[in-house]
Amino acid sequence: MVRKLPWVVLALLFLSTARCYTADLAAGVGAVPFVGPMLVPPPATPAYIAAMGTPAPAEPVEPDFAAWFPAEGGWQAVKPADWQAMLIAAAAAGTPEGWKALCAKAAAAAGADRAAAPLPGALACSADPSVTAAQRIALQLFDLRAAVGAWLAGAPNGSIGAIQARQAALRLLCATAAPGKLDAAAADACAKGLDAGYLAGKGAETMAAVEAAYAAYAAALAQADPQTAAEPAVFAAGDAAAP
Repeated sequence: MVRKLPWVVLALLFLSTARCYTADLAAGVGAVPFVGPMLVPPPATPAYIAAMGTPAPAEPVEPDFAAWFPAEGGWQAVKPADWQAMLIAAAAAGTPEGWKALCAKAAAAAGADRAAAPLPGALACSADPSVTAAQRIALQLFDLRAAVGAWLAGAPNGSIGAIQARQAALRLLCATAAPGKLDAAAADACAKGLDAGYLAGKGAETMAAVEAAYAAYAAALAQADPQTAAEPAVFAAGDAAAP
């Protein structure tokens, strides 16, 4: 019996090694791309992860320029929900189709004479492709104003980080914009739009600077192209990008 004990121990060692080998083999095969999942089914998705789902995209908003640029009360008269709506509208206008939709709504709100209603007019479609390209700065200032307003009003997505992100985008846009007839106005608007008073708790000062930048640039756009259009004109492919 004593003589057989070493053989028993050795057999147990071989058996445990074989079991470990089988486990390692299954894990190894399962990790092989494409082939592994077919031979070794992956573990089921935990219920708490499956319940999360995919967040629904933000619903498109109907532009309300009268509420976004109130005739009385200034930015303080804008409701938190309207700041949120402006952020959504600005994000949607970042694509050619989104810009086409927003600028058409702005043109309807401003009327044929851009100078008669310059604030919505800054976002109204233009038949001049150089003006359409320059309106990218107007859209960025519009987005920045909404971010500052949302932060001041305590609205959803309103934060210092959101303002900083939009100022960074404005800085990059101003540095890389193609030369044009609105260069001087763009430089002034970019300088004012980068006001950092909000970092010292002076959010109202930053809002005043951003609104002044937007208003001055809107006036320059109205002078460059007094008439609004139903659709935006853009450069041919490869010449310039639409907003």
